[in-house]
Formats: sequence, structure tokens, C-alpha cells
Amino acid sequence: MSVSDSRPVRVPLRPSLAYLVWFAIATWAGVCVAEAFSWRAFTTEGDAAALVAWIAVAATGAAAVVLARSRRSVALILAGLVMGYAVGALYWAHWQRSVEDLDAARPSRWRVEITGDAMAGKFGTSVVARIIAPRRAGMRVTLDLAQDGAAPEMGREVEVVGSLRAPASDERGRRQFRMGEVGRIRTRVLRDLRWSRSVRGLVGPLRVWAVGRIAQVPGPGGDMLAGVVAGDRRRLSGTPAETDFRTTGLTHLVAVSGSHLVVVAAVAGWLLTALGAGRVARTAIIAAVVGAYVVFSGVQASAVRAWFMAVAASAAWVSGRRADGGASLSVAVVCVLVSGPASAFDLGFQLSVAAVAGLVLFARLAGVWIGAALPRPLGWLAEPMALTLSATATTVPLTVSTFGMFSLVAPVANLLVGPLVDLALLTGLSGLASSGAVQPLGAWVLNAAGAAGALSVAIAGRLAGLPYAAAPVGFSAVWGAVVCAGVLAAVWVAWPRPTLTRARGLVLALLLCWSLVALGPPPTGGPSITVLDVGQGDAVLVRDGGHAVLVDTGPSPGDLRAALGRAGVRKLDAVIITHLHADHAGGLSALEGLVDVKAVCFSAGACEEPSDALQEARDLVGAQGVRELKAGDRLAVGTIALDVLWPRRPVKDGSENSSSVVLKATSPGFSAVLTGDAEGDVLDALAAAGGLEDVDALKVGHHGSSGAVSDGSMAALRPEWALISVGSGNRYGHPKASTLRELGERGARIVRTDLSGDITLRAGSGGCSVRTRVRN
Repeated sequence: MSVSDSRPVRVPLRPSLAYLVWFAIATWAGVCVAEAFSWRAFTTEGDAAALVAWIAVAATGAAAVVLARSRRSVALILAGLVMGYAVGALYWAHWQRSVEDLDAARPSRWRVEITGDAMAGKFGTSVVARIIAPRRAGMRVTLDLAQDGAAPEMGREVEVVGSLRAPASDERGRRQFRMGEVGRIRTRVLRDLRWSRSVRGLVGPLRVWAVGRIAQVPGPGGDMLAGVVAGDRRRLSGTPAETDFRTTGLTHLVAVSGSHLVVVAAVAGWLLTALGAGRVARTAIIAAVVGAYVVFSGVQASAVRAWFMAVAASAAWVSGRRADGGASLSVAVVCVLVSGPASAFDLGFQLSVAAVAGLVLFARLAGVWIGAALPRPLGWLAEPMALTLSATATTVPLTVSTFGMFSLVAPVANLLVGPLVDLALLTGLSGLASSGAVQPLGAWVLNAAGAAGALSVAIAGRLAGLPYAAAPVGFSAVWGAVVCAGVLAAVWVAWPRPTLTRARGLVLALLLCWSLVALGPPPTGGPSITVLDVGQGDAVLVRDGGHAVLVDTGPSPGDLRAALGRAGVRKLDAVIITHLHADHAGGLSALEGLVDVKAVCFSAGACEEPSDALQEARDLVGAQGVRELKAGDRLAVGTIALDVLWPRRPVKDGSENSSSVVLKATSPGFSAVLTGDAEGDVLDALAAAGGLEDVDALKVGHHGSSGAVSDGSMAALRPEWALISVGSGNRYGHPKASTLRELGERGARIVRTDLSGDITLRAGSGGCSVRTRVRN
């Protein structure tokens, strides 16, 4: 495209917002309002059914009056609110009745249908299921499986013996409530019966056969192929490839979504056209084939949305009407929400809707602007870049708040990897089809698909390993969505026309913003220690100006990324892993491609045996960047001296609490002892040897466990502040009442991350001070 400096370019017409768009938005809002009211009724032990019924009657009456006099758009908004609220209210009222009924009945034997793939977690393997009998059929539960034995496949009907734990009135219970889960069954005995009589059961044997064929494809390519073709992410879960895809903003390519369904529909359409099928028959058969694939791949909410949208667009096409993307998306959203209100809170569904909305509303405008900015030989890149950037712009608040980072290489990664994933999907489906007729040919085609998958994994890994591939960001999804929606609304209203000068000026401005996000805010401030709120784990940031050391990484990469984003950290002189428990080392993998780290340190002797943390450290800084610490070592963090007090000799087991690295941080304005999970026995040994003295603050060991402190250590330390890193509603009961009582009796002022968020210790004019910041 050749554009003069000032001559405007012809831009496409601004997409209209169909009335159905407002109806869909209002329906979604109504579901969210119903969920909020219903949760309040549940947690206050009120009668949710009565409460929501009265509100529904009042809302319906008010809406009826207004509908009689209103314009169509206002009427549809009110109708959507009422319908969304009514659907959501009935859904969660039924949920509460089911919880009360099941909790009261407490049967020990259950018959359920497995509705998802079993996934391994920190505390064992679990799988989502649907109750068939003895009562409250259709309600969702999670089975916590025993360690021994294979997990049942999706679509199997099984009988389990176990106890049901109903959701509690905490954050975890709220998540279960939103997803419609009535509890978790701790499985003691599991008996696999048969394939269920549902659609999942009918497709299940085919899926097992397909996954078995794909299992013969080795390596990362096979891992990714299972997720792309069959929606089976078990092989990919927990691998470096999964982390790389998250860092590069490519996670959506692995989950079955609209782009995958387009490939399936295109193949089916080509075959039907070749067979001479008519217009109506071809449309109906394609819809059925794509629907079967949605079930085959695990009935993911994003895929269901895409299928509903395709059916709506196809119906318009068959009837001779012009298909409207916004109207089709709205129909799909309403259908999904009515069929399952819990989908309103499903991240995959939210991302899918936001991405499609970005494409429908802004892709053509973005293509014109990008085409105006690019040199003529590169004009062919305008359309794929516009698609990527439009989808990214509308999904940023969700991805950033969920993963705690903003991928800076996502546009390039999507351009390079997207076509390879489509190729792997198409070739993989062809390989499965040919396997049914000629198995050797099918195996060869599947391996070719695996090669495409392996290449995509390699590209993602190379991009994820680039310096500043992603930036840690910590902000609320709500505020991010408000800002993003405001900017996009302004663009939609203005619908600006590009010129060469404007387009290239915008590109330069975006590149400048990209650089500023990558580098982060300039380091400022004096010496400080911040106990980061990362849930049930430890992550302590010791910082002075441009120098920083992170002591432990918490249990979750996502929580660590968000915490580092709140702190504005882009470089770390070192990371110290006090010991090898997951709640102290589990977030280490989050730093790759995110933060520039010079060294990773472990307690002396902890590197003698292989561990996940050690391997992640070597991947992050290389073997030469891994160090061991013992008593007497010192690290300088600007003006802060970090002295190692423990261990005195190489440890035999780096995962023991007593193997934790104990540090003393001293600066001109404060002093503090950081204990990891070391408890009173270690501190007593240090006190007896004269290794402890009066300090301003103590990072209480092991999250305030019953043995965290002792009379001897407290008498030696006499801290003014007791800082406790602990997760809200944790299952261990930390911090223990006895520890809190001991700290209080010694005059320590207690500050906890579960109540106060990030805790920062600084030097002040009247001594050290503590500032807190609750994470959004």
C-alpha cells in the first residue's frame, strides 16, 4: 500500500453493534448479579431460593413496565438482565439445594460420569465428574483419586466410595460455587463400570483410540499434538513447552477453540463439495461434524461458543441473510450462558469471546493502519498482524491478571507458530483418518504432524528464552478491563483514518511503550525488605535501588509474576532457594524470559541430588550460575548485607525444613532475620551459639507453624515486627494460635500477608516502619 504523508486512506465502514449485542452483554451481567446475590445468601446461611425469587419477581415487574414504553435497545437490555438474572438465580438456587441435600445425606457410594481428563496436581490427581446417582443427578463434583491405579477416561461411568466435602465459605469455595461444583469426593475405592450413555460416552472410545495413536508420536511434538487434535493436555501439563507457550502468549493455540473448528469445518466442507452435497445438506452435515469434534475434544467452553456461533452464522447464510459477526457471537454467548450459567466465569470462554469480539470490531481497521505503516514489500503481513493485535488488545486484561505477565513477543510468536499449529491439526486429523484404513500410513502422517508440532514448540522455546520476552505485571482484571474497554470504545467512536505519518508515528509510539513495559520503572528507593503475598508459600524481596535478591519464589509461577509486577522488578542479582519444598521453589520457572537473573543459590549440599528446582535453576542461569550457601557467606544487595547463618555444614536432604537457608539482613536503617521454613530447633541452636541478636523484624518460619518460635530464640531476637507469609484459608491452619500468642507476649507486632498483602519493611526517621499493600 502506497500512502502519501497526508492523504487519508480509505477505511472500512465501522461495524454496527446489533441489538443482540446489547442483549448478550445484559444477559452476561444478569448472570453475574445473580451469582453475587446467591453467594451472599449461601455464605450468610440465608435461603438463596427465596431471596433470588423475590428479587426476580421485582425485577420482572419493573422490566415489564419499562418494556411497554421503551425503545428496542433499552427493552433488549432490560430483557437480557432479567433473563440472565433468572437463569443464574435458578441455577445457583438449585446448587445450594443440592449442597444441602448431599451434605445432609452423606452417602458413601456414588455413581458418576467422568466429564474431563484427570490432571495431576500438588496434592494428587483429580478429575471432574457428573453425578448420576443416588441423588442430585447432573451436579458437578471433583474426584480426588487414590494414588494407585489408572485414572478413568472421559466418558466412563464409574462407581466410587468416598466422602463428600461441601464447599466452604472462602475463596476456594467461591471458585467452586461459580463453576457449579457441589463438592469434592475423596475417593477410597473406584470401580470402572462402562461407557456412559451420554454423548461423551458414545465418542469416548474413538477419543481413547485417537489418543492411543497419538501416544506413539514421541517428544514435545506428540505432547502438543494430543492437546491440539484431541484436547488432551495431560502430556503437555507441567512440561517446559507449556511454560514457553504461556510466556509467548500462545496458550490459546493448544486449547481447542474457534481456529481449530475452522480447520475441521473447512476439511468437511471440501469433502462434501467434492461429493456434490447441496447447500442445505452441506451446512447441516458440517454443523454436525464440528459439533461431534467439540465433544470429541472435551467439550471446552471456548469450542462450544465457536460452534454455537458457527451454527448461527450458517443459519443466516442458508436463509439468504447476510451473516453478522457481532450478532452471531451474541447468539452464541446467550446460548452458552442459558445452557450453563457457570460459563460466565470460565476463563477459556471469556478469552474466546473477547478475542472474537476484537476480530469482529477492529481487525479490518487495524489491517488498514498496519498496511499504511508497512513498506509495500511487507504489505502481505498487514492482515495476519491485524488479526493477532486485535485479538490481543481485547484479551490483555484477562491474560495479564490470570498469568501475572504481559507477553512482549506474542505478536511475533502468533505469526510464526499459528500456521504451524493449524498444519499440525490438519495433518494430525488426516493421520488419524488414514490410520483407520492403513495403519503404517497413518503412523507416518501422525509423525509428520508431530514434526510440525515439535517445530512450533522449538520456536516458542526460543522466543520464550529471549531477554524480556514477557514483563511481570500486577493489576486487577476489573480495572484493566475498564481501561481497555474505554480505549477500545474511543477507537470505535472515532474510527480514525490513517495517513503514512500517523500510521508510522503510531508504530513508533507502540514500540516506545513496548520498550518501557519491558524495562519497567526505573529502580528507586532505599533499602527495603518486602514479604510478597504469594499465597501459602514464601517469596521475600530484598532490595536497595537497582540491586535486588529474591529469597524463595512461592508455590505458583502466576502469583510470583503478579507479585514481581506489583514490585516493578525486572532484574535480580540472585535468587536464593532456602529449601526444596514446592511452596518455596515452585515459582522458579516463572522467571525465565521474564526477569534477568544472574545466579540461583541453594543451601550447601542441596545440589548433590537431582531436583526439579535444580534443573530449573540450570535452565535459567546455566550450571555456572548455580551456587551453594553455608554459614559465613555474605551477599551484598546495595547497602544491605545478607549474612548466611545456617546451615553450618552441607545438608543431607535439601527438602527438610531444618535445611533451610537462614539469613540476616542488615542495613544502616534496619535488621531482620529471614528463616525460610526453619523453626525453633534451628533458631535455638543459633541462639545457643551466639548467632542471634536483637533485630527489628523476624520473618517467622514455616508460615507460623506451632514450632516456628521458642522462648530461647525470641529472648535472643526480641523483634519489634513479626512478618508471616501465609495463604488465606490454608488447610494447615497456619499461623497457629500458640505461635501468635508467643509472638504477642514478647511484644512483637504481627503482620500477615493473608490479611495485609505485601509487607514492606523500610528504615524511617523514627526507626524502621512497615507498609502494607493488599493485592488486587
